[in-house]
Amino acid sequence: MNGKVTYHQQVSYCGKPRCRRCREGIGHGPYWYAYQSKDGRTTRTYVGKQLPPEIQASMEGVYGQTVTRVPDSTRQSEREQATMRVYALGQFRLERRSGSEWQIVTESAWQHQRVRVLLSCLVSVPTRKLGREQLMYALWPELDMETAGNRLDRAVYSLRQVFEPLRSKLATSPFLLTEREMVVLADAKRIWLDADAFEQLITQAHNKSDPTETERLLEEAMQLYGGEFLPEERSLQWVHSRRETLQRSWISLLLEIADLRVKREDLVGAIVPLELLLSVDPANEAAVQSLMRLLAQLGRRVEALRAYRKLATVLQEGYDIQPLPETRGLFEALSSSGGLPPKRPTPPTNPNSLGPQSPAKSVGAPFIVPSAGSGDTSTPTKASGPLPSQIGVSPSNATPASTFHPQIGRTHQSKLVGRAD
Repeated sequence: MNGKVTYHQQVSYCGKPRCRRCREGIGHGPYWYAYQSKDGRTTRTYVGKQLPPEIQASMEGVYGQTVTRVPDSTRQSEREQATMRVYALGQFRLERRSGSEWQIVTESAWQHQRVRVLLSCLVSVPTRKLGREQLMYALWPELDMETAGNRLDRAVYSLRQVFEPLRSKLATSPFLLTEREMVVLADAKRIWLDADAFEQLITQAHNKSDPTETERLLEEAMQLYGGEFLPEERSLQWVHSRRETLQRSWISLLLEIADLRVKREDLVGAIVPLELLLSVDPANEAAVQSLMRLLAQLGRRVEALRAYRKLATVLQEGYDIQPLPETRGLFEALSSSGGLPPKRPTPPTNPNSLGPQSPAKSVGAPFIVPSAGSGDTSTPTKASGPLPSQIGVSPSNATPASTFHPQIGRTHQSKLVGRAD
């Protein structure tokens, strides 16, 4: 139903530079927020520290425990042990410890482009170290080796100034080492990085046998992911590679959180990570399929149909393709009010094949090709098998059996000339 309201409790961050609670990762609250879906979009409204009694009673009576509270950071002690903190998810911010407080770095040296790019390169590789020649070629490919080497030395010196502004001699530094022909950034004990903490939380979650603990760690990682990795840097290949890796992990994380909430029958809570994912990646078909099923189970069939139409529009306008047969099958089932078709199990992978069977080739009935030496050279006959409508494919989108022929050879190209059938 359009306009349905759900309530969630979470910690918020104001982001003000002088806010001690935000700098230390404590945040404000927790506060209650109301989430409402309208015309395919979700809006959030602040409620307060306490829910009104009538809303609390209705939630306990109808949904049971449908509240998701964002947990406090379990990695708080690790962040506090470091001397520097680097935030690269959704921003590029550097914080330095000053006694018991954290201060955002604003010195002019930090604003130099070569300093920021040098740090971007080092935090983009898992080992936090790169060769001098690698850095020189990546940062100044048009310069000769001597000039590029001098610029790299100045960038290293300036970055050490940013890390230790009160130190007089910066020929060496425990934060930024130069070992032979390598430039090495200190480990997490000295320099904490949010992207590393994000990946560590996911690894810890997958090592837990308790689903509740797994979900808690994944939710903490979800809160830590503030956006694209180093969004201001678009040219460096190292940054681009890690950005894609982190984004794939984030997408998988949201889908996994939704599945965990479905397993504990929190259908309303499972919609939240799916809508968050679709707000960033509207063409994610796995999220749309899950969202359509959840909305249908909650009696919000119109919203489920709207989610499909939005996906179909995005795929048609952006990629000139149609949704997958399984997605179309969900849409047809909901349109006819015939109920949801069962989820199609993942087909087993043939060990002798190059990979799993393509979804496009699983549509329709299988065909039997006559064996060699049988003397039968007629068109392959259709074997008995389920109809397209029985495997979640709309009959209107399926190819009639009398005109269907298996594709052999090239696709999406002009017909061959001078060849017999």
